[in-house]
Amino acid sequence: MKTGIVLFLFLAGALSGLAEDKKSSSQACADEETMVSDYQKGIGELVGKVQKEKLDEFERAFHHKSCLNKLNLCEGILDTATACLDDAIKGSSTSKADAEAYRAKRDAYAKLKARLMQYRDSLKSKEEDKAAKALIETFDLAN
Repeated sequence: MKTGIVLFLFLAGALSGLAEDKKSSSQACADEETMVSDYQKGIGELVGKVQKEKLDEFERAFHHKSCLNKLNLCEGILDTATACLDDAIKGSSTSKADAEAYRAKRDAYAKLKARLMQYRDSLKSKEEDKAAKALIETFDLAN
């Protein structure tokens, strides 16, 4: 009986692994891309909120630290997404057209990461909340 259960669990795991490997091209890195867009949207919303609020509200809401935290988390998410896209590009079942599309996304994420890390480093150097607020208001995440 125990052997049967162990064999069943082993086979179920093996079959689920095979099913995962046969993921369609359109689904490659979909979760990672969703996470990137969610964090990008969240940072954009924070920038919009900072633009509308006064300095004392900015200080009370700890938006300086909040923005730094979001930028730091976004770096890790972008690293994960670009690694996933790299794996998808190298996949043996990836068509040439899909590989080109993945390269374009990877390059766009690399540019976004560079810009966000520049924002993060500039924001880290701002000691005063007034200067940090002014800097955050200039962040452009649209491109």
